[in-house]
Amino acid sequence: MQNNGGYGVSLYLAVRAIRRGNRGTLALTILIIALVVVLMNFLAMIIGGVVTIYNQQMIDFQYGHVTIEPKDKETFIANADGLVRQLQRVPGVTGVSARVSTGTTLTNTKNGKFQTKSLTAFDPKDEKGVTLYQQKIIEGDYLSPGDTDQILIGSLLAGNEDESLDKMPSLGGVKVGDRIEVAYGNGVVKSYRVKGIYETEGALIDSGAFVTRNEMDSVMHTEGIATEILVRGTSSEDASQLKYTIMDYGVEEKVKTWNEKGKGILGDVISSISLINTIMTFVSLVVASVVVFIITFINIINRKKQIAILKAIGIKKKVIIGSYMLQVIFLCTCGMITGILILNAICMVLTVNQLRFPMGYITPMINYSGVVTSILLLYAVSLVSGYLPARQVVNEEILDAMRG
Repeated sequence: MQNNGGYGVSLYLAVRAIRRGNRGTLALTILIIALVVVLMNFLAMIIGGVVTIYNQQMIDFQYGHVTIEPKDKETFIANADGLVRQLQRVPGVTGVSARVSTGTTLTNTKNGKFQTKSLTAFDPKDEKGVTLYQQKIIEGDYLSPGDTDQILIGSLLAGNEDESLDKMPSLGGVKVGDRIEVAYGNGVVKSYRVKGIYETEGALIDSGAFVTRNEMDSVMHTEGIATEILVRGTSSEDASQLKYTIMDYGVEEKVKTWNEKGKGILGDVISSISLINTIMTFVSLVVASVVVFIITFINIINRKKQIAILKAIGIKKKVIIGSYMLQVIFLCTCGMITGILILNAICMVLTVNQLRFPMGYITPMINYSGVVTSILLLYAVSLVSGYLPARQVVNEEILDAMRG
């Protein structure tokens, strides 16, 4: 009963102090804590959006859900046609596309500009079941299975006549209908008409070039082989399960999920951004702790005589300290609720007015587990920052506090 009574007195003193306190100072403190919550989670929200769009681009244009690669010490997959038919029978597989890639030199016949690129060949019909290039054509048309003298290129490889407008080295302003000369590694040089130009917003993706398997087979004699086979499943979350299902069906080649294929590059980028996010979180916690300390300290200094009187009439030290802890909890709770509302408002605004990154327009993704972690950390530093000045003043002698 005594403990319950102590909690009741602490709550009473806390409510009384909040009601009689300066409303402007109270609102400003809540706003500062709210902004700290936003700062601790804003960059993570942007990172979430970047990761989401990057992952989707890898799946939709580079790797599918699962990629089959040649065995160790081999440069291509033999009997690729048979393996494709085998993969098409695997439960959960919705599309399979065998690709052949080879190093080439592409030259714009109008201006002589050239780029050394990997030229990839696929069956356009099979590729439609795995990737989404056919949906990203900005000029001309997608490849057809029977095309033998036409090429599909990315917008960054096509480039602009004004080099200053290019994001990366290009062919200097290729348009649909222009001719591109392709020099293969076996010495064959052929001229192709640009049938279509695609744009996905991915820098590495939009610098690519494609021809049909029929064309590649006729030039490089790649019949029946592949350098990689892309497999599409039902969802990205099921990619790991699909990988093991494929392996259970006797596929001896290397089987990798989209996440395993892309985590190297993305991991380096995210690690760098996460370091910045960690620094921002640390700075935000320091700011929050300093603000709470100053507010609590000033509040206590202005009430030193009142504290002395409370001690003189028999109120225990822990009850007085508890009242200030409750005030800190109140300020933090209000600040955190306000911060989460602001964070969601920012997310909504940036969802409507999307930010453009090198890989395209991103939609921010709030990491609520990260928000919970930041809230717990903020409570911890705030309670410590509120406890220290409260304990220091409460431990003063009554007469010294009265003189203060």
